Formats: sequence, structure tokens, C-alpha cells
Amino acid sequence: MFLELVVFFAITLGISMLTALIPGVIRARAGLGLPVCLVAVAAAALCFAAVDHDPTAARVLGVTALLLTLLMRLLQPRWSLGGCLLFVGVAMSSLTYILYAALVTFTTGLSAGAVVASLALLGLEILALALSVSYTFEIVDVLARRDPAPAVPPLTRTPWVCIQVPTYHEPVEVVQPTLESLAALDYPNLLVQVVDNNTKDPEVWQPIEQLCERLGPRFTFLHLDPWPGFKAGALNEATRRLPEHIEVLGIVDADYRVHPRWLADTVGHFDDPAVAFVQTSQHYRDWSDDGYLRGLFYSFRYFFDITMPARAHRQAIIFAGTMGLIRRAAFEAVGGWNQECVTEDAEWSLRVLGHGWRGVYDAVPYGEGLMPLDFDGLKKQRFRWALGGIQILKLHWRDLVPLARHRLRLSTAQRIHYLLGSTQWFAEVLTATFTVLLLATALATSVHHRLPVRQLTGAVLAIPLAFAATGVARALWAMRSATGCTRRDAFGALRVWFALSWVVTLACLRGLLRRRADFLRTPKHKEGGSLWQALRASRTETALVVAGLAGAVAMVVRTPILTTFVLAGLLLFEAFVYSNAPWASMAAEGIRLTPERLAFARSPQNTGERPVSRNALVAVPVALGAAAAAAALFALIWASPAGQAPFTPAPRDLPPIGQITGGAHQVSTSPSPQPSQTEHSAPESPSPGAASASSSTSSTSTSTSTATSSGTAAPTPSASAASASPQPSSTPVPSSTP
Repeated sequence: MFLELVVFFAITLGISMLTALIPGVIRARAGLGLPVCLVAVAAAALCFAAVDHDPTAARVLGVTALLLTLLMRLLQPRWSLGGCLLFVGVAMSSLTYILYAALVTFTTGLSAGAVVASLALLGLEILALALSVSYTFEIVDVLARRDPAPAVPPLTRTPWVCIQVPTYHEPVEVVQPTLESLAALDYPNLLVQVVDNNTKDPEVWQPIEQLCERLGPRFTFLHLDPWPGFKAGALNEATRRLPEHIEVLGIVDADYRVHPRWLADTVGHFDDPAVAFVQTSQHYRDWSDDGYLRGLFYSFRYFFDITMPARAHRQAIIFAGTMGLIRRAAFEAVGGWNQECVTEDAEWSLRVLGHGWRGVYDAVPYGEGLMPLDFDGLKKQRFRWALGGIQILKLHWRDLVPLARHRLRLSTAQRIHYLLGSTQWFAEVLTATFTVLLLATALATSVHHRLPVRQLTGAVLAIPLAFAATGVARALWAMRSATGCTRRDAFGALRVWFALSWVVTLACLRGLLRRRADFLRTPKHKEGGSLWQALRASRTETALVVAGLAGAVAMVVRTPILTTFVLAGLLLFEAFVYSNAPWASMAAEGIRLTPERLAFARSPQNTGERPVSRNALVAVPVALGAAAAAAALFALIWASPAGQAPFTPAPRDLPPIGQITGGAHQVSTSPSPQPSQTEHSAPESPSPGAASASSSTSSTSTSTSTATSSGTAAPTPSASAASASPQPSSTPVPSSTP
């Protein structure tokens, strides 16, 4: 029975995704949305009847899908019916697949060892599909929702505001436009405090000090060296030295040009005594002339156009650092910035919300910064964001999970958003895990062995492809709908997310293994990059690409059946994911360096440089763990006799439903006999299992995550698939959020 449900809801998922692509349907009112949903559900039922030859079951399942859509509309009355149908398709196809995979694990006569391995695989599948559902929820909650346009709050009073500009080894050519734009702010009671953190060379920081003197008495300069706590420690000390009459703090990165109306349009939010912070959308400049920069720009925009609005609907936004304002009383009430967290801004906002304050998100961009021009710098930035997300999870997991003793007064929705904001980074870890499983499957197939896990074959093998295709389609569609970019630029954003997949994986592992943060260090390289330099800078990703290509070819050559072609396609997709790292490295080297870009190239905002020492000891446990996992996989492969599948049932295709309305379809619990191995016998399917969906391709968390210094995910929107013959990987998101 569960197999039939999986197939029906997979069909519903595909048709609902195609329906959402029709312009205007996703936000259509009930007058148009109901007929469209009826047609979509009827089409899904007809397709299912054609596959299963059971019209009665098709009608019952069609009515069920429609009722679930209407129920979702009752639970989310602001969503359109088209959005409800899309979410039902993703959620129900994921749920029914998990139930079917569990049924096969426990009822098909597997050995004890195979059951344990299959349960581990099932856990990975559950995580991947749960992340996919979470990204879809964010997308639908923004694109299928109609909200009135927010009004600009009136400026009834003008409290004193201090804009803090943190710098570390910043060239004065980068900082000067930022300070000049702050001097032009249309706001009377203003102080600008430039806080230099541990810059050793006086020839770097003294010109900035002299610039502040020239700009007048509203500008002050503070140089702290040596000073503990990095940026967070420096800003804590700078805030302590401010005059008592400063009520509002603002943070602006050293490369931002701020619009004159920023404070005049946002300070009014602080008339509400419950508001602790106001975060405006981060934006970027000087990107439209280069294809790689356009993709990078839209990959950043996903977080502020999808993830943050969805979180704002439930009072769960994060403080994302630059272009944000903070009530000083709230800042001091919770103890200021946490100097142990590399994304101190997001961690602070969690604590302040947990003390009963509110946050406001203003989607209007009131300033533009510069994006990293150097791919190594981009990797360091994304590494820091992902590492911060894991640190937040380790610091506050008790306040985010149910049934624990909670110290922070967070609502259930706030807990869920912050928990997902941290866990969405793990979509890339799932991607790496499924890639290893696919490579192990390819190796086993090439030597006529089989992994000791449950097998899913026949028509159900189409489910991973459906998850992957619709996951990628959701990511691209959400990007285009939210940002208005072209298909080419949306695909470029997807490639940037993929290019950072391995870096996010490293950040998650390091965050789990180490108590204190170590930043990513990348090798220096000469200007004017070459293909060889790009491959060297992405050694691990390049190795995974080569292994994926070789494994796909070996599978198809050694066992040329439909199953291996499906698995080879999934493995090629994983290879494509990691191939985007050397592509991005090469593309970044081709950026035309204008005078402004030349100055920015020396900025830590571009290079990702941080004042910390390198500690490579973390590589030891990671390497040992990887070696142990590889050894275990090879042992499992060789332990299984060649040409036999003693741990798994024989493959079977999708049976007719027949009596779905009269009784559940019975799955045989007796082991299937093994065919004799002769030169005429057909090769057995090597598939160890079907996969789950692209978890982040629907984002983004990244998180993706994902364009802030926060610790939540992008869409890193990252697609992951689950199975021992798993499904492709992750995009952001955004979740993962930056």
C-alpha cells in the first residue's frame, strides 16, 4: 500500500510543481486557485491510473490529496491553494517514501546486520527529506502568501544613534566611501565610531584615523591592539566607551555605501518599547558586468528575499550584522556580543528574542556593499557562517528542542526556525555522505558485489529522480520569482551554492569536533589563475568529480541494466555538484578589476582574513574518521559474495494496487530465492536503496544558506538524497542562511 501512495504523491509533486510554474498561479485567489487545484489533482489521478490500472484507487487518492490541500489552507489561511497543493505534494511524497522504506527494511527478511545498516540509511533519508520540506515551507510561505505592503514608521523623535564601523586591516580606499556616505545621512543626532580591531601596521590604520578627523566631530576612531574576542570583543569594548545618551547602535561593514534615508526611515520602529533590533536587507553593488558575480549576487539575495521574510512572519528573524540597528538597552540587558561565537550577530538575536524582545525586518535595501571577488575569500566567508551556525546549535540546543528545560522564552515557531537555521547547514554533510555511498555502490557493482542494505528497485527507482528534478526546479523557480533574475543568472546562483558544498561540510565537521573556532585557511595563489591552479585550490572537490565520473562509467560497463543507469545518473549529478568549485575558482579569476575592485581586493572583506592563528590538528580526527569509514565500506563490499545479494530481497517492480480500497497490499516477508549464477543469468540490480529529495535545492538554506554573517543557513538552498544509492545533493540556502 505504501508503495502506491509513494507513486501517487510523487506524481502529485511533479504536477503541482509544473502548476506553480504557471505565472500568477502561486498567488492566485480561491476563484482561480480552486479550479487549478482540481485540474492538477485530477491530472495526478489520471496519471496514476495509467500506471497502476486501478481507477478506483486513483479516485480515492485524488480526493485524499484535495482534502489535504484544503486542510493545509485551514492551517495556513494566508497561503494560496496552489501553494498548499505544492507543499502537500512535497510533504506527503516524503512521508510516504519514508514509511515505505521502513516497511521494506523490517518486512523483507534482511539479516540483523543489514537491518542495522538500513536503519542508518533510513535516518539519513529522514534528515534529507525533512530539510527538503523545511525549504519548501519557506518558499511557499513567501511566494504563495499575500501580505499588505509594510508602512514606513513615522519619525516622532530622534534618539541619539551611534553607527559602529568595525575594521581589520582595511585599506583606507575601501573605508573612505563608507564614511563619506555616513556623513551624508539625513539624521541629526548621530555619532560614527570606527573600531579598528588588531591591525598591526600603523600605515594601514592611521590614514583611517586621519580621515575621521577630517570628517568632523561626529566621527571618532578607536584602535584596539592587542585585544581579545576578535570583532565581538572589540565592539563590546567600543560600546562600553560610548556616552550614556546613545540609545541606538548601528552596525555597518567597512565596504558599504549607505543611503541618506536609512535612519530616518527605520528609527521610528524603536517607538515600540518591545523592539530590540531592526534588520534591513543587505544588498550589493558593482556586479552586473560579470556572469559569475551575477550568480553570486542572486545566491546572496535568496536569504533576504525568501528566508528572512518567512522568519519574519513568526517573529524569528536574525540580526544579520551590517545594516542593522539595535536598542542599546536590549544589547546590554543580554550581555552584549558572545565572543566565543564567530557569528555573534545571529547568536545575540536568539538570546534577545528569548528574553521577550522583538525584531523587525525591513526588506528595503538602504545600502550596498561589495561581494568577495576572490573565491578563496568567499569560501572563508561561507565557512565562517556555517561554523557559526553549528556553534549556535551547540550553545543553545536545549532551548531549541522540545521536551528540554528551556532557559529562553521562545515560541515554538521561533525554536523551529532557529533550529532549522542551524541544521540546514548539515544538508551539505548529507550530500557528501550520499556521494560516498554512491561511490561505494559503484565500486561494489564494478566487482559484482552488493552493499548489505535493503534494496528498492522497479518503478520506485523513479522517485529519487522526481525528488531531484522537482528540488532543482523549486530552487530555480523560487530564485526567479523572488529576485526577478533571468534563468541564466538563477542557474549561476545554483552553481555558486554547489561550489561551496564541500566547504560547508568541512565547517560542520570542524564545528562538531572542536570546542573553539578555527577559521578556514586556503593556499595563496598568483593572479591570473589557470585551470591547474583552480583544480589545486579545490583538490577534494576535483577528486570527487574524477571518482564520480569513473564510478558512473564502471557501473554502466560492468552491469548495463536500468538500475545502474539510474544510479550512474545520480552519481554524475553529484560529480556536477562538486565540479562547480573549480569552475567558480576559475570564474572569479576572470573578473575585470576596476579601480574600486583593485582596492577591495586587499580588503579582508574580500580575502576572508581574520586575526587568528592556524590550528590544523582538526584535520587529524577528520582524516582518521574518513579512513575508518572507507575501510568499513570496503570490508562490507568484499564480505558479500560475488554475484549474490544475501542481505536483500530480489528486485520487484511496481505491482497493481488492486484492492487498495479493500485492504493493504501485502509485502512478502520470506527471503526471495537467489537465481543460479550462470553465464546466461541476468545481472542483479545493484541498487541498495532509493533516495530522498534535494534538501537544499528547494531553498537555499543555504543555508545555504544566505548572505549574512549570521549562523543560519542558505539556501546553503543544497540538495541531498538519501540511500545507499543516493540522490543528489544540496543547494542552499540559503538555509541555510548565512
